[in-house]
Amino acid sequence: MKQLNHLGSAVLLAVVVMLAAILLLHSGGLVVDWKPKTTPYRLVSNPFIGWSLVLVLGAWLWWIRKGPPLAQCVAALLLVGFVWCLAAVTALFWDAFLSPVLVCAALPVQLAAISTLRSLVNERGVAPPG
Repeated sequence: MKQLNHLGSAVLLAVVVMLAAILLLHSGGLVVDWKPKTTPYRLVSNPFIGWSLVLVLGAWLWWIRKGPPLAQCVAALLLVGFVWCLAAVTALFWDAFLSPVLVCAALPVQLAAISTLRSLVNERGVAPPG
């Protein structure tokens, strides 16, 4: 289970898997009559946006598992910033429901990365500023 929740990424991984499942079901021929103006309807109506979201978030989740712990924390914090920007653009221009889902899914990654950075600083014996 620790492999799935690396740096608190289990919630974001679950969101990516859910988005991929919705897109795979539709592309596999299982047509669900989604109500208009809902997130699944918008995802299957615009598969390029949905698959791009799945691909970019999936690649970034893979990236935060590679390298030394400091590089993982930096990649995780970059992921959080990217997801926040993506959520803002999504809320303004595409789907207002997907935005808080993305932000809430990225918060555990942020908290785990900050905690790991603090422990790395304490191990090196460097006094934090302030």
